[in-house]
Amino acid sequence: MAITHAVFDMGGVLVELQWLDRVKTLLGRPIAIDELHKLWVSAPSTVDFESGRTDFDAFATAFIQEFDLALAPEVVKHEFLEIVQAPLPGCKEMLITLKPRYHLSLLSNTNPAHYERLRDRYDFFDSLDQLFLSYKIGLMKPSAAIFEHLLTTLKTPADTVAFFDDGARNVAAARALGIQAYRVDSPTEIMAIVEGFS
Repeated sequence: MAITHAVFDMGGVLVELQWLDRVKTLLGRPIAIDELHKLWVSAPSTVDFESGRTDFDAFATAFIQEFDLALAPEVVKHEFLEIVQAPLPGCKEMLITLKPRYHLSLLSNTNPAHYERLRDRYDFFDSLDQLFLSYKIGLMKPSAAIFEHLLTTLKTPADTVAFFDDGARNVAAARALGIQAYRVDSPTEIMAIVEGFS
């Protein structure tokens, strides 16, 4: 079936992340990107925050306790906020180009601190038809449940959805449900893939 819906991850796909550098500062050690992806969806402090079960202050305290860090909560909150940066080059232009052709959605593991920071500073959200934010849904990628929620809400078959994410586990989880999923790191990569759609 033809693609009718394009669904994007946010961090690392539409928005620049300083993930590795900021988490390295927080943890006091370097961390590989695949390890970081795994940690983010398994550490109780981040899972609770990005699933909407705790607020920013409680997250900072829990993060410090979980990783036994000698940091003040305000330092954790500052470094954590700085993980998300500006939209990647071509983000807004890509969304404007694709909007007449596809229903556009965001599917992101995120939290109110990061989402509100981006929403208040940038207007690329205006081009999206629907937002699926983990902290509002109470589910996180790569769980099958969040993709099932996406498909049920969109009321469309899995094979009509193109999903773009920078996480290999998220891409694999989407593909397991029949979604046409691609691992990408930029709007430029997305546009190259979309140009191949019939």
